[in-house]
Amino acid sequence: MAGAGAARADMQISEKTMKAAFLGLGLGLALSLGATAALAASPFDGKWTGVFHRPAPAGDQAVTVTIATDAGGVVTGAMTLAGAAAEAPIEWGYVKDDLITYRISAQGPAGVAPFIYMGKLNGGTIEFGRRPLDLKVGLLVKGEAKR
Repeated sequence: MAGAGAARADMQISEKTMKAAFLGLGLGLALSLGATAALAASPFDGKWTGVFHRPAPAGDQAVTVTIATDAGGVVTGAMTLAGAAAEAPIEWGYVKDDLITYRISAQGPAGVAPFIYMGKLNGGTIEFGRRPLDLKVGLLVKGEAKR
């Protein structure tokens, strides 16, 4: 009987060891997949430079934008516009497939104002449109940016 009891104890230890191993493997896989999803990048991620084509007398305006997206498509980053005193953080934004939209606050014709940016990825170029949030002020301005 002592032999049977020892064998049963060995089986219980083996079962516990296997359960712990499978639990550890499952946890490791879940963490790995979660980390991969958290690091998922959209085709918009990175640093882009370009120009917005403003009508006279303002003329073209150089721009640099740094974009990062999370797995849910939420955009963060910042934009630097030629002539602006400081970099403007992206206040909110979203990416869906080859489309992006975001908002910054920047100097406009009537002082600091929110601007909405909409873009479509076309090859290695983002084709943009932007305008002040207040539709009574400013115009829709087109632009483009490349990596």
